[in-house]
Amino acid sequence: MKKIIILAVIFIIALGSYFFLGFYNVAATNPHMKITEMVLHSVSESSIKRNSAGINNPFDINDKQIYMTGFREYDEMCVHCHGWSGIEISATGKGLNPKPPIFPEEELYEFTVEELFWVIKNGIKMTGMPAYGPTHDDKTIWSIAIFLDRSRDLTQDGYIKLRNQNSINHDEHHHGD
Repeated sequence: MKKIIILAVIFIIALGSYFFLGFYNVAATNPHMKITEMVLHSVSESSIKRNSAGINNPFDINDKQIYMTGFREYDEMCVHCHGWSGIEISATGKGLNPKPPIFPEEELYEFTVEELFWVIKNGIKMTGMPAYGPTHDDKTIWSIAIFLDRSRDLTQDGYIKLRNQNSINHDEHHHGD
């Protein structure tokens, strides 16, 4: 038993030295180890599911006005980092580590509309995903979650058509680049 305690103390000291003496590279250009990615993804997914439990969507998921509001908000605030199928992300999005999911083909399918709402409202630590709850009302956040939930099969052409219907000129209309 004494050997196990001594080995545990040595391990903790070595691990602490590794991190606190600067050997761990925190550069965003340095990818996480696979085990770190797996742990962070699992922790995030479990946390999102637990913390969003009990949240109920108060809006009609088929309401065209809410959907279009969500599209406009997504196109204004989110597309720069998350892109869309065939729509390139910005330099900011390209520099994030971990890489943000590109919608609609990536991790979007893992989440319900309530879970999407929770993520958009609260953000996710150490991922570059900001919390929009402090700056946006719940109705706006719900509209983005509803847009994402209903657009799982929206193609690049469909996205561009929505952009054209809303007269969004992306060259003049940037928030974060």
